[in-house]
Amino acid sequence: MPDEPQQPQQPQHGGRRRTRLYALTDGRTAAPHTVLTMDTTITAVADAEAADAHGGLPTEWQAILAMCLPPNGLAVAEIAARMHIRLTPMTLLLGELADRGLIHHRPPLEGAETTNVHLLMRIRDNLARI
Repeated sequence: MPDEPQQPQQPQHGGRRRTRLYALTDGRTAAPHTVLTMDTTITAVADAEAADAHGGLPTEWQAILAMCLPPNGLAVAEIAARMHIRLTPMTLLLGELADRGLIHHRPPLEGAETTNVHLLMRIRDNLARI
């Protein structure tokens, strides 16, 4: 029997099909309004109205909002790593969420804030748990 050509496999994520990155970002390669860096901290909006609206969002967006619950939030790079999505598409997705008012973002810590030993120990402990 002749060998049949192999059909390309769809990317899998946790036993389900992953959405292609260009579909998640609508083919965009740059954020329209909100520009985020890899160390920007993201926190989901705790607004009850916004929480009710999550049902109509893509599953990837819902997953991001679920992992960035207030008050702590996560860094953009950590969200990208947990979602197994490259950094550039993740910043685009998070920019879209920010533009829709579904997340808050704050810049990384200033140099003076990194001298707080207790804060650095908390960061170390949280990284060790990942």
